[in-house]
Amino acid sequence: MRTKAFPAHVKAAGEQDGLAAGQFEAIVSVFGNVDHGGDVVLPGAFSRSLAEWKDAGDPIPVIWSHQIGDPDSHIGVVLDAAELLAGDERLPEKLRGNGGLWVLGQLDLDEPRAAKVHRLLKGRRVKQFSFSYDIRDGALGERDGRDVYELRDLDLFEVGPTLLGMNASTELVGAKTSTCPACGQPDSTKAKPAPATDDAEPTPAEQAPAAPVEPTLSPASVLLSLQVDALAYDLD
Repeated sequence: MRTKAFPAHVKAAGEQDGLAAGQFEAIVSVFGNVDHGGDVVLPGAFSRSLAEWKDAGDPIPVIWSHQIGDPDSHIGVVLDAAELLAGDERLPEKLRGNGGLWVLGQLDLDEPRAAKVHRLLKGRRVKQFSFSYDIRDGALGERDGRDVYELRDLDLFEVGPTLLGMNASTELVGAKTSTCPACGQPDSTKAKPAPATDDAEPTPAEQAPAAPVEPTLSPASVLLSLQVDALAYDLD
């Protein structure tokens, strides 16, 4: 499962914008622009997946900051979703040349975390949205002389607001090479030379400092670290 975050355009949030209590309206993915990972979401990338969700009769989950393992972070559902193509008058003016994925969501206002997220959205204190997906079809392409990866057909798993995009969190985890990502304590796996004695020959480790041990993170451990970092933004 992959994630992608956008500085989403929140079109409306709450009664003051003509919506029912706890509802929000947002463009959660923009078509045609190259993100900082070199990906481009193409129009039609969500159409098959949206049709499958509709046929199944199941709501797309709204989850805070991809915390899929925390039931309290399942803060609502998507009531409606559609791809809006370039030129659609329902798009914000600045996005009319691109198009994007529009969603109408309902937050569970009887749940403390969902109610807090709703206040953050209304106050524009949280302005990014992200979604989880797998790639069904993608290929290398080119935009303005640079190589890109075109996302043409995606399995959509969930959408949700997030304080910081998941890509930023990944960079933060990558920088934590000298501390434990889960506890913040010094990394005990670093090689330490044994103390020298007067009557012992120096060991190879004493003669030359050992090279730092670079941590190897599996996809599962990366996801765990990201979820730990996300807990720094616990809204309870």
